[in-house]
Amino acid sequence: MGKYIYTYIENGQMYDKSPSLAELLAKEGLSCEKIVTGRIEYIKVKDFETQIKDAQWLVFTSKNAVAGFAYNVGEMACEGEPDCDGVLNGDSVEAFAVRSGFPDGIKIAVVGNKTKEALRMACGFETDFVSYKSTGLELGRSLMNIAAGKIVYLCAEITSGSLEEAMNEYENLIKIPVYRNEPVDYDGMEYDSMNCGDIDGIIVTSGSSGERIKWLIDRLDDVLVYSIGPACSKKLMESGIVKERIVRQKSIHMTDWWKLSDAEPMKNQ
Repeated sequence: MGKYIYTYIENGQMYDKSPSLAELLAKEGLSCEKIVTGRIEYIKVKDFETQIKDAQWLVFTSKNAVAGFAYNVGEMACEGEPDCDGVLNGDSVEAFAVRSGFPDGIKIAVVGNKTKEALRMACGFETDFVSYKSTGLELGRSLMNIAAGKIVYLCAEITSGSLEEAMNEYENLIKIPVYRNEPVDYDGMEYDSMNCGDIDGIIVTSGSSGERIKWLIDRLDDVLVYSIGPACSKKLMESGIVKERIVRQKSIHMTDWWKLSDAEPMKNQ
């Protein structure tokens, strides 16, 4: 039975009922140990209502962005309401739509079914376009062909830049950061003393996580590093991980990336 270490970003409200990575890996007969590398914090956006109300498209590339958007929607719905805790629900979504003049006919584009379902669960919003290819790069390319008018990209404070790269000639793309990925403090001695002799791989779920545990990747210099996608792989190589050690998921479906049997070394790509 294989044993893996995987990185994890904590988020208190992901609007997601899908199995955890540990559960998915267990289905393949693998065991894993989690290292928490970060924590999602939501950003309260000033004049949020004004910034989005004349948009023709809202764009999400992650569940974290959906959660950050929902946080700001909840804050809007609570404005002027006593004893309002800001938690988003059906009533507050309705109140937000009435107060903000949420534009009729606005379209929503997302990466993957997980983000689509998170948006439905969080806000009751349906999605008009889903990019099933793995990154914001593919979504950006699609939007260049189908979108018009003001596009509001709800995103992290620091993005991979892939969607922006695909849409660098689009003149009306507005980025609104709604969350940030903050590093967490952990006891390095705990991990230094970890028995890593039987580790078969390190699963990196974001570029920032790869940077934060590079010390462990360097320590286990003969262990493969499994990357969530192209942007993550690029960040790993920029941090000094050699291409030959990185294994990337072949499937275009983000929901299947964890299937390690469907991955191939970067050296072959």
